Amino acid sequence: MRNSRPRTKKPARQYISKQAEFEGHQFDSLTELAYYKQLKKDPAVLNIELQPFYQLVDRYQVECKRCSGTGKLPSPRTGNPINCTLCKGYGKREKPGIGYTADFRVTYIDGFEEVIDVKGGPVGRDFPLRQKLFEKRYGKELVVVERKGKGWGRR
Repeated sequence: MRNSRPRTKKPARQYISKQAEFEGHQFDSLTELAYYKQLKKDPAVLNIELQPFYQLVDRYQVECKRCSGTGKLPSPRTGNPINCTLCKGYGKREKPGIGYTADFRVTYIDGFEEVIDVKGGPVGRDFPLRQKLFEKRYGKELVVVERKGKGWGRR
């Protein structure tokens, strides 16, 4: 006999990770925290910046699709031209750019700097594109680190 109560479906989680706090810093996963502790032990590390933000694509403008870039539309009542409500009469719409927040920016004693992203599970489908955009814009490699047994490996 079936249960009379309706079944509710749990929403799928994109990331299966537990957030953690350590030394007053918030980490997105336990894997990220473990790598932070590893970096703190390294005597060659001079500075560790947490969650640095990088702008991959700047804000940009596109032609308004509703008014075809004219900024005016005919009024539904009178037929007289009125300002387009989508672009507010400018004919162009501003779109947000693309940003990326890495896990760490590490500076070493010799002055070398690297940007690190820690992966504790499968890589999201948009990450390879963000990685390429980062490397193209900033001219440096985005280092992807994952746990390999008891140590750490680079992808």
